[in-house]
Amino acid sequence: MAELIDLSKVPVPDIIQPLSFEQRFAALKQILVGIDQGYQAVLALESDPITKLLQVFAYREMHLVAQINDATRGNILASSTGNNLIALGSRYDLAPLVIQAGDATAVPPIPEIIEDEPSFKRRVQMAFDGLNTAGSIDGYVFFALGADGRVADANAVSPEPCDMVVTVLSIEGDGVASADLLTKVRARFGLSTDGLSQSNTPSKVRPQGDRVTIQSAEIIRYNVEAQLQILPGPDAQVVLAAANKALAIYQKEQRRLGAAHTRSGIYRALHQPGVSNVKLISPLEDIAVLTHQAAFCSASDVTIGEG
Repeated sequence: MAELIDLSKVPVPDIIQPLSFEQRFAALKQILVGIDQGYQAVLALESDPITKLLQVFAYREMHLVAQINDATRGNILASSTGNNLIALGSRYDLAPLVIQAGDATAVPPIPEIIEDEPSFKRRVQMAFDGLNTAGSIDGYVFFALGADGRVADANAVSPEPCDMVVTVLSIEGDGVASADLLTKVRARFGLSTDGLSQSNTPSKVRPQGDRVTIQSAEIIRYNVEAQLQILPGPDAQVVLAAANKALAIYQKEQRRLGAAHTRSGIYRALHQPGVSNVKLISPLEDIAVLTHQAAFCSASDVTIGEG
């Protein structure tokens, strides 16, 4: 599968201007003095009304530039969020997938849960793969990701000509795709509920002649056990909470097919400010996975060791 651009590494466009009140105020004073040198002495007085007016103009100009910056960021995939991102995705006929439909009349009310922004941005990046009519690997992945909001990741391989195997990783539980989720993905490719035959509804995304198999990811489970030595001074419980939070973030970032959970990655997550040393008891080696597999941490036991 083609490697997508890492949006976090996209440079800030030159059109984004820095916000500096002092620079804009100085520029306005220079303009006024250029018109009439007599204002030089007036502008030396902070209390003069003209000085105050220029300060207001500088603040207003800075505010307008900030609005332009925000509007620019809202039209760039790497920095777009919220409704701006949804509007950007609509250019490609894409909208965030609904994971849980909301119901305000239920007791208690059921909130709507939609696809998270990183997942939606990934689908927007892959939008042109959906235009491929030759059944490319990326095309299969794109349509699998868009089949249901519960799809965390997908992978496609062709073990034999005209045979395609699509692996689905779920956002739910340990990542094993439920029967209902597999049914949704199969329906996207025009397959029956069990995936053994074509459905009555012709597929608009699966090339005719391709035999497609939809399967759940195989989950490789492991546990984390570690002891932290805390430096004198910091609150040990605060440091421990920060380490556990960083570990959870690392594991979430690695929740992908074929993504290894490495000891070095776990060390890096646990070694937060205030930690002098990390004794990683488990896992004993990197959790390596294949492209149809995903690693999942079943339990984490991070404690404060004796220093």
